[in-house]
Amino acid sequence: MYLHSITMLRAIAILLIVGSHCHRISNIMPSNFIHRLLINITAGGTVIFVFLSGFLYHHIFYLKGRTNIFLKKRAIRLLIPYLILSIIPIAYKIYSQPNFWSSYIHHEKTGILNEYIYPIFLFLIGGDHLVAYWYISFAMLLFLCFPLHNMFIKANYKGQILILAITLSISLIVQRPPPLSLLSIQSLIYFTPVYLFGIYCSIYKESMYSFFRAKEYLFLFPFLIILLLQTYLGIEGNAEKNFFSYEGIDSILPQKIFLCLFLIVWLRRFEGFDNKYVMLLANTSFAIYFLHGYILRLLYIIKEHLEIEEFSQPLLIFFASLVLIILTSILIATAIKKVFKDNSSYITGY
Repeated sequence: MYLHSITMLRAIAILLIVGSHCHRISNIMPSNFIHRLLINITAGGTVIFVFLSGFLYHHIFYLKGRTNIFLKKRAIRLLIPYLILSIIPIAYKIYSQPNFWSSYIHHEKTGILNEYIYPIFLFLIGGDHLVAYWYISFAMLLFLCFPLHNMFIKANYKGQILILAITLSISLIVQRPPPLSLLSIQSLIYFTPVYLFGIYCSIYKESMYSFFRAKEYLFLFPFLIILLLQTYLGIEGNAEKNFFSYEGIDSILPQKIFLCLFLIVWLRRFEGFDNKYVMLLANTSFAIYFLHGYILRLLYIIKEHLEIEEFSQPLLIFFASLVLIILTSILIATAIKKVFKDNSSYITGY
């Protein structure tokens, strides 16, 4: 059964993800309460993406007995476009920042292996050549674990609750890895309970929809309380740290989990709502994810060329940038699809 509510949630997720990357270009500063509130609203959009991936794995692949083609489908949708769209930014990084991986490579050693092969490999593993590309290496690790996810699905109710409680507790302490860490395994540990929770919500979706109908506020209130507390206490954005250090408890993860629960129940009210623009935004979400870094980089170049250091209306610039990046990404994705037809999925994932 096709779920329009899940389609709408995909559209919201990509808006949050792109929005989280528009802070710097628009001079959204965490010292300002309203700006910090916006940062915390948009932070952690990946949590919703991972939640949806888990939900759809059970709903589309497991229930229909298609787990045997799951990895192939994910490779076509994510890995191949990632490799193609990484060519230009990796080439530029190697040319403009040859010492980017100096902590991993001894650059006094020359030759193709040290100057090109190793850096290319590290960029592909870390995803540090373009904004948000770190997600792919982590996502492929997550998808490779699908036999373990099947075991979770087959476990009894109490076993599933126990697994979720243990993995979530670990995630809250481990947190996300910092940039340039090459720790996809830390991202795997951090996001796995979110993926499993998405599966869990798909398994029990009918009971959840029935029990929480008209009670969405039970999820909305905790989300708002955590959001406002974060903002009031001066916490901004995602919590990131090295694996073995302890820096408190992550607050973005529970905030976004409550948001997922609120949205998945609330959007159920609009199951019959079929808007072509929302549908287009959701269907091109992977393409937007892959392309928005290019457009964002172009905006930075324009900003530097015009010698703009800050804006008088950063909130206005933020929303203008968000709309511009989303629309431009959709236009490029649809143009590529018109030219390459079904093969466009190998280029942009759409």
